[in-house]
Amino acid sequence: MSWTISSILTIISLTLIATSVHATPPIDEIRTLITNKALRPQSNEALSTLTIKNLDTSLLAMDQYARYVPSSVLLSNSDSSVHLGIEVFVYKSRLWIRSDPNGPAFQAGIPEIGELQSINGKKVNGDDLDRISAQLDKAVRVDQVTLSVASRPGGKAKAYRVKPAAFQLSSITWRRIRADIVMHISEFVSHETAPGLSARYAALVRLGNRVVLDLRGCAGGDLYEALEIAGMFVPAGRPMASTYDRSGIVQTYRSPSGRKLIAPVWVLIDQRTASAAEILAGILQYHKLARVVGERSYGKCVSQTLIPLSDGGGLWLTTLGIKFPDTTSCAGTGISPDISYPDISVSKISDVTKKLTTGKP
Repeated sequence: MSWTISSILTIISLTLIATSVHATPPIDEIRTLITNKALRPQSNEALSTLTIKNLDTSLLAMDQYARYVPSSVLLSNSDSSVHLGIEVFVYKSRLWIRSDPNGPAFQAGIPEIGELQSINGKKVNGDDLDRISAQLDKAVRVDQVTLSVASRPGGKAKAYRVKPAAFQLSSITWRRIRADIVMHISEFVSHETAPGLSARYAALVRLGNRVVLDLRGCAGGDLYEALEIAGMFVPAGRPMASTYDRSGIVQTYRSPSGRKLIAPVWVLIDQRTASAAEILAGILQYHKLARVVGERSYGKCVSQTLIPLSDGGGLWLTTLGIKFPDTTSCAGTGISPDISYPDISVSKISDVTKKLTTGKP
């Protein structure tokens, strides 16, 4: 996946993004798409106020997840780029870093989780995400990046030299913690995440292993990939979720037949777990297949579609609402954990599993 700056979840991207002149957004085309496809209809008066100058703010007023994506961004996101293999996010006003176990940063010795204090000697904090993003975009253009990371908030940082590299980012990574197999999903990618999870189960999970599904920081992705994964655990024929569109047409999804996988013992969520990730966590929780651990999730039980535009760009638009089998939705409320685990966003996975095992989270 390519990292992008998310105004919703304040996740910072670490991919190299090319710059180019943006084409003029096709306003009339965008108005037509909102009229015909948006989950929440808009009045002609509201649509008439939408202009090139106020496009971003007007879209957010109509649909809090809607955004226009210029063609240059779509093209850069599809290109192969160099990466540091880290995710940077803000938690309690501090800037945190989580490293991909297959990435350059982890190979350079950067810990699984830590507080990011400086980039190439320049101090950073969570107050100016645009400036930090610019620093990181500039940093990956050079042969080596120095990141200062502390193992605890406000602690003494250690400098790590990381060489950016082109490596295959996966939507699933895994760790073995004693007898526990921890599967972390960073994004639900169509035709990748579900088969990837199934393959890792076949290769790694044996009787006696406990499986932990880590959805911390997962902002979602392909809804149907999340439903496919849920169907790997939920008994055949049972309802998992339903979607509804602007016309009120409801589609119910039931678990398919076939051999089922060993359900996770725990599903980890935090304040940034959203969308498809919340749907998967909610389904497993509803069917009592796993205990959900952590903090209340983001609260985005809706689905977006990226609709191509004539200028080569795209429009992200909310097109479906999602409900669980009992007709409840996590939209605006999030998933409430069965076991509250304060500060799980910035906890090492080994600490999490140890405390859960001892019953002292």
